[in-house]
Amino acid sequence: MRIILSSLLCLALFCSQLDARLVRIRRIRRLVGGSERDAQITDYRVQPADDEGVFKYAFKTSNGIDVQAAGNALETIGIFSYTSPEGVLIETRYIADELGFHVVGRHLPQPPPTPSYILESLEYIRTHNEDGTLKRQTF
Repeated sequence: MRIILSSLLCLALFCSQLDARLVRIRRIRRLVGGSERDAQITDYRVQPADDEGVFKYAFKTSNGIDVQAAGNALETIGIFSYTSPEGVLIETRYIADELGFHVVGRHLPQPPPTPSYILESLEYIRTHNEDGTLKRQTF
């Protein structure tokens, strides 16, 4: 009996979560509307890689998406923008190179500043040996 009740409870919980997801999907579809599904490319420019491997491309769509990128096999920079369902312009800039993929955008969360005691600790580690004595400075 306990197994049946716990199974029914799990099933009811799963169904409620599934229903909540469906409601969110319907809400997003209502915000996005039909224009997103029927978007057309309005501007398309591409410059294939030249002798040095440098490429460029850009395109725009009828629903406001704008994408531009340029680079080579070692480094690519780009920017893309679109309007969110809330009506806010989202603009994202990025660079991909040997150090990784770095993204900048006002809409992205920013880390809090490093606390001063951490900065002081790092400076202490940089200027002192493991036994606590000052490192000799070489010029």
